[in-house]
Amino acid sequence: MTTITTWNIRHGGGSRLQQIIAVLNSYSSSDVLVITEYRPNKNGKAIRAFLEEKGYNHQFATVTEENKNGVLVASTLEFEAKTDDRLAEHSHRVAIAQFEGFTLYGCYFPQQKEKQKVFDYLIEECGKSNRSIITGDINTGLHYIDEKGKSFYCAEVLYELNQIMPDAYRHQHGERKEYSWFSNAGNGFRIDHFMVSPALLGGVQSCEYDHEPRESKASDHSAMSLELSL
Repeated sequence: MTTITTWNIRHGGGSRLQQIIAVLNSYSSSDVLVITEYRPNKNGKAIRAFLEEKGYNHQFATVTEENKNGVLVASTLEFEAKTDDRLAEHSHRVAIAQFEGFTLYGCYFPQQKEKQKVFDYLIEECGKSNRSIITGDINTGLHYIDEKGKSFYCAEVLYELNQIMPDAYRHQHGERKEYSWFSNAGNGFRIDHFMVSPALLGGVQSCEYDHEPRESKASDHSAMSLELSL
């Protein structure tokens, strides 16, 4: 069984470092952690050192600038990782980690219409592979299902991606309403996701949100974990 957990820590963590470390400690049974809005600043170094102490000896970050949000993949399992220059200005938004048995795309999507470029890339790449997993802050959901209304940009492209990379949460829970982020107006949105290749879908044992990190204000996002039998 392989467990992957993803969580957006909000702008590198700010003054919430100890809260974030406590949450990450609670996920220390996960094999792989995908941390979005990671920044390689003082907080980032402390997070990486803590994770190394917990056995996450294999790590890869998509950013080197201290004030830039990116993706950190930390794992107890060996992997090879890279970014892809074909994403140009968005290359730091996708960590591509090759594990034994699957390729993981850890994502932190841009806003509004800029999301289209990352979606197009993932549709092309995952269409070539039958053992891929996409996870992270996708910044998108489906109208009326992952939000009350119809405000998401690129929802139709997410639907297109789901045709080749099914939504693991929907596979487990159907159209159940659950939100991973809330606006200042109190509107809920499901924007953190796991998508898996059809060949892996039968191995999905669970796909669940943990809302405690958001409710305790350790971040503004809920965390999410996937348990997968390979």
